[in-house]
Amino acid sequence: KPLGPVQRGDSGDSARRLPAERGRCPTSSGPVPPRAFDAMANGTAESMLSTSSAIIIEAEQIRQRYRKLAPQDATEEDKDYKTLVHTFDTSKLAAIFKTKFSPDGTCEQGQAGLKEEQARAYFDVYGPNRITPPQKENKWVKLLRMTFCGIFNILLWFCVIAMVGLLIFFNDPVEEVESETKLMPGMLGFNSTEKEAVEEENDDIVTPILLSVIIVATAALQWYTEMLAEDAMEAMQKMGGDKPVPTVRRGANGERLALGIDSVNLVPGDVIFLEAGDRVPADVRVLYCTDGMEVDNSALTGESMPEPRHTKTEAITCAPAEARNLAFFGTTVLKGNATCLVHATGDLTFLGKIAQGIKTSRVKSTLEYQIEHFIHIIAVVAIAVGGLSLVANLMSPVKRSPADILQNSAAALFAQVPEGLLPTVTISLMIASEQMAKRMVLVRKIDAVETLGCVSVFCSDKTGTLTKGEMTVQDFVVPLPGGPSEGLAVFNREQGTAIFPAKDRGALAEIAICGLLNNGADIKIDNGKEVYSGSPTEVAILHASTEVHGGSEAMRRSKAKPEYDKVFEIPFNSENKWMLTIHGGKGHDTFAVLKGAPDRVLKFCTASRDVTAMAKIEATMGDLMAQARRVLCIARRPIKSSEIPVGAKFEGTGSTDCNFPLRDFEFVGLYGIEDPPKEGVAEAVVKAQMAGVKVVMVTGDHPDTARAIATRINILHGEADSDNEQLHGAEDFSVITGTMLESRVPKTDNFTDDEPPEIVAWWKKATQHTRVFARVSPIHKQVIVQAYQKYGYDGIGDVVAMTGDGVNDAPALNQADIGVAMGIQGTEVAKGASDMILTDDNFCSIVGAVEKGRIIYAGIQKFVAFIMSVHIAEVIQIFICIVVGIPVMRTPLQILFLILVTDLPVCIALAMEPGERTVLKDRPRPKEEPVVLGWMWWSMTLNGIVVAAVVLGIYLWALAIYCDGEVLQDRIAELPDHDAKLMDARTVAFISLVWSENCRSYCSRTFDRPVYTNLLGNSAMQKALGIASVALYAGVLTPFFSTLILELDGVGIGLDGWAIALMGPLVCLVLCEGCKIITIYQMNSYQRHLAECRLNDDLMRHEQNVAFDRIVSISSQASREGSYHPSFAVSQELVHFPPGRFPWHMTHGPHGHAEDYGLQRAGSDPLLGNGLVGPGTKLEAVQSFTECASRSSCSMVSDGSYQDQKVVLD
Repeated sequence: KPLGPVQRGDSGDSARRLPAERGRCPTSSGPVPPRAFDAMANGTAESMLSTSSAIIIEAEQIRQRYRKLAPQDATEEDKDYKTLVHTFDTSKLAAIFKTKFSPDGTCEQGQAGLKEEQARAYFDVYGPNRITPPQKENKWVKLLRMTFCGIFNILLWFCVIAMVGLLIFFNDPVEEVESETKLMPGMLGFNSTEKEAVEEENDDIVTPILLSVIIVATAALQWYTEMLAEDAMEAMQKMGGDKPVPTVRRGANGERLALGIDSVNLVPGDVIFLEAGDRVPADVRVLYCTDGMEVDNSALTGESMPEPRHTKTEAITCAPAEARNLAFFGTTVLKGNATCLVHATGDLTFLGKIAQGIKTSRVKSTLEYQIEHFIHIIAVVAIAVGGLSLVANLMSPVKRSPADILQNSAAALFAQVPEGLLPTVTISLMIASEQMAKRMVLVRKIDAVETLGCVSVFCSDKTGTLTKGEMTVQDFVVPLPGGPSEGLAVFNREQGTAIFPAKDRGALAEIAICGLLNNGADIKIDNGKEVYSGSPTEVAILHASTEVHGGSEAMRRSKAKPEYDKVFEIPFNSENKWMLTIHGGKGHDTFAVLKGAPDRVLKFCTASRDVTAMAKIEATMGDLMAQARRVLCIARRPIKSSEIPVGAKFEGTGSTDCNFPLRDFEFVGLYGIEDPPKEGVAEAVVKAQMAGVKVVMVTGDHPDTARAIATRINILHGEADSDNEQLHGAEDFSVITGTMLESRVPKTDNFTDDEPPEIVAWWKKATQHTRVFARVSPIHKQVIVQAYQKYGYDGIGDVVAMTGDGVNDAPALNQADIGVAMGIQGTEVAKGASDMILTDDNFCSIVGAVEKGRIIYAGIQKFVAFIMSVHIAEVIQIFICIVVGIPVMRTPLQILFLILVTDLPVCIALAMEPGERTVLKDRPRPKEEPVVLGWMWWSMTLNGIVVAAVVLGIYLWALAIYCDGEVLQDRIAELPDHDAKLMDARTVAFISLVWSENCRSYCSRTFDRPVYTNLLGNSAMQKALGIASVALYAGVLTPFFSTLILELDGVGIGLDGWAIALMGPLVCLVLCEGCKIITIYQMNSYQRHLAECRLNDDLMRHEQNVAFDRIVSISSQASREGSYHPSFAVSQELVHFPPGRFPWHMTHGPHGHAEDYGLQRAGSDPLLGNGLVGPGTKLEAVQSFTECASRSSCSMVSDGSYQDQKVVLD
């Protein structure tokens, strides 16, 4: 495939590959490189032809040579990182890249590296050494999308267009009045007909304008909030660029050029130099390194331990990620120096491959799903209401003009559309985002707040997320005063303080001073703060020894003493696996300190000759390693004056060539080192489990380490899931490794409905029982999240939150329903793929965010129930008025004012309602569960009927008082000054409705408790009612605005009208509280139904697992006895199902019958042969159970008849 075009500016530094073409392996010919086009621009045909031809040939040669680095089966579409560079020797690499190395690989002298001309050519082919960022949506395009897209916005814009259409096509009354005015020149001013027409025109104009402003303002609020989050995330990114990379190249005449090149300008074939503390600027092959060189790959692999590096060629069976002669873009050199060959840059690096996995579109949030579902219902209902209103107008005894009929129908339609839903949801989520920011959670996508409330699975990386991400000495082990044969004492950090008790410092004095002296780490002062530098293991020992020794000042004073001067050192290397230092001299006693792997150090100790001592040491080491500790041993030996070499010149690199004795060391103790869990994580995990959320560790670390940490922080054998999760067969799935996933990864980008049944069965079992995935790759992490989303929650699909900090977590963060990155230790790639960022890197913060998410969702349910009851009341009132012939109670503008001005603050206050005490004890709601449950619809309807009946009663009462006892529209129209009288009646009804809704809002704070419960517990509600009251009084009392715009007159109704209006809320409060009796009954019925469903699911799952285990046992026994018969195994187990406990959905639901899987009936099954199962058998065996049990679980199902019993893969 073509490589893709390259754009060049004035210099090579500005060259870059177009984003759409980046990341492709340059393995075949492509378009004419840019230098050919440069030649064309020069206007010289011969120069153009010669230059372009040479460049085309050169680029093709580069591509063909580079192809030799990839396996033969490698393709561009491969998700995994594939290369053979670690299997080639240096001479072959030099030939492939046309570069030069020195014989020893150091490249410190003589010619080395690429020629400058070669480097420029390579830059044209490979482009800059940067990863193409995901395409970022233009902020203005994003604002337009938020304003005009989305199903709810489309519905609201439809209403605006409908209003404008009515305004355009039915605007005749004013024109008719104007013509009548012209015919009566003696008339001064407006008559009543003209005034009414002008008022209607004003009403028509204002309504669509106001609704449009609300839509645009709501979108702008959401856009502004997300832009603030993006700015905050950018502010967290590192401001400084990488330092220039020491590089060696060759000039035009072959001379050596020592350069400092920006990492973006590196190309494959460059020879670079790295030292401790450097960030690896590209994927490199190690040509030379000092003994004991280590790199930190935790950001890529999840390994908490530093990994050593060497120069040896690896076997072809070694995976690139496991190769010790490679270092990867974005990792850090912790220890040692190295000379390296750049073999991949930009999108072709390991990091680039991972970045490609996060460029897919994000999944929809649960709130988007629920709002879409809800709006579909509302749209259908609104259209139906508008149609029914049209029919009612046509059948009404009052004869109306076509314009009046359409306007009434539009009013009924608009009354059913919850215009306040979108701004209420947006504002409430904005407020929640601000509150979560105070909890150290930065929300990048505001609807992620609600999504957290329905999360059912937390998939979390281990290193840096659940653990501190730094190695720490957790245990000091020292021998008792009588020596190791008498026993060993283990000293641990205190619970809570995480420090070693001061009372133990005396016993730990010797192991601490030895740890200070024999150490390659150092403490530096950076901006007034102490910074530890060196290998993580050395730093851990130095930090713990300094703590026990009395602090850094005491440590410096001790190390400065003459008797502790270091006179000789053998650094740690992979062959010795120990480090030795010699101290003293110059008139002081000389002694040696040896530290390293226990098996290597102990053989030099006197304890190795004591069986009792060794037994106790090995037992203690076993206990530590069972806790996933990395154990190091330290020993000390005085060196006699007779053993000191001549001139005190110590020499040697190992046990065979030292000029001083390496024997008879005194065992000093052991260090137990680990990457410890963060404080509060264990409690947070239990809290999440109590909330019904599974916490799953997904790590690239070793299974034993992962299992030990998971047990300590309650992920394995946790308190909350011990009763219902450790079912039959669960122990086989508690920890799954990456090798077990290789054959179960989907062939496409995600799982589909066409996956093989055995794969589906395995993943269903894994998502039910597995709590730890270890030794997994970044792509595996993404697949695990996909599996939970597809097969979790009993096949419905889990809502998955993924937490992580490394580049290896980015694909899974992007795939999850909500990705949560670490703000301090997190990589920028991980942050860019996330929806939320924990600014304090504390896993406990996310559990608190779950609680907030559930509270927000409960608040959304409450205000939706409130606002929909208001709309139902409006629709009922309009229908009754139209059918009976009563003047319509409200205009469309009044309805809009009511919903967006007086009701909106109350809705926001309901969304901020404090959560119930049991909010974290409820089960996570399924992603497909509607925002409005069945019993809520009944509650909304009942309350809507109550509000409609009460306000309609007040309206009829007001009509009777102000319209001279008339209530029908035809009769009222005959009254003198009927407009003013009708306005007074409508004003009374409007005031009564607002007050009634205020009372209804207080009742809506809880579905099942009295209104006086925690009456003043939500301060936002009191503020909202104050705002609503001010808006009401301004709307009915403000001159001109109230009478000409809203057509209301609060002054004209007098005190009698206000008193009548007051009766409405009093009656409404009593009746709405009475409706809660019915609501409570329906809620309890719903909860009982859910409990029965969960119980049935648990029992069925338990019975299936028990039956499966017993079938495997029977089948295995029969096979051993040579009398295996499938029908025997199955028939023995089917009778153990209690009556009525067969999982009917397995035969009649989506799984279907056995034949649906392409399995033949037993009578002609080639697997079983003829005669084993004959005609008339009460069972059909569709597969050999021995074969089936070896790859998946089975479920025995029955539809109740002897002739139709099945065995189906589950």
